Amino acid sequence: MLANPDWKDSIAEGLRPEYAEDIPMDLLGLTTGLPAEAPQIPWDGPTVRIIEHQAHAPGHAALLIEECGVLVAGDMLSDILMPFLDLQAANPIEDYLAALRLFESVADDVVAVVPGHGSVGGAGQLRARIRQDRAYVEALYDGGVPDDVRVGPSAPLDWLPEVHQWQLQRLAERRQRK
Repeated sequence: MLANPDWKDSIAEGLRPEYAEDIPMDLLGLTTGLPAEAPQIPWDGPTVRIIEHQAHAPGHAALLIEECGVLVAGDMLSDILMPFLDLQAANPIEDYLAALRLFESVADDVVAVVPGHGSVGGAGQLRARIRQDRAYVEALYDGGVPDDVRVGPSAPLDWLPEVHQWQLQRLAERRQRK
């Protein structure tokens, strides 16, 4: 994506218009990526398994610090944010569900989950967040309203219901085009 000279515009298209201008894009792309499908971080520190998936964004990944059982989930498994799908992907719902299955496959090895947003949780919270995120994504698939406090009237952030509605709308538009 970064090889495309219009990559910033492409990323901005996936954001809600009223927020796109507030998100600085200058630092995006200034890191050097690992080779595709790298199994772990190549360094002399503890073994950190890379769990790459396409759920939230192309090339998104979680990191499992194996010797201490810590899953750093990136922009997933939040207790305050509902799943944010990559609505530019060919199969955003399926991609998200596949990532949740990956997290389930390592859940027995995890004692703590660290999301990019929200609070740290223990092993039980990891499983609860996977279930909650799966229920949310499946409700989006069905075009229904999820029973999820993160997007309801008592949402932890007042803008989350709007983002939820935006995701529903974009998915409905995709279904109509098919």
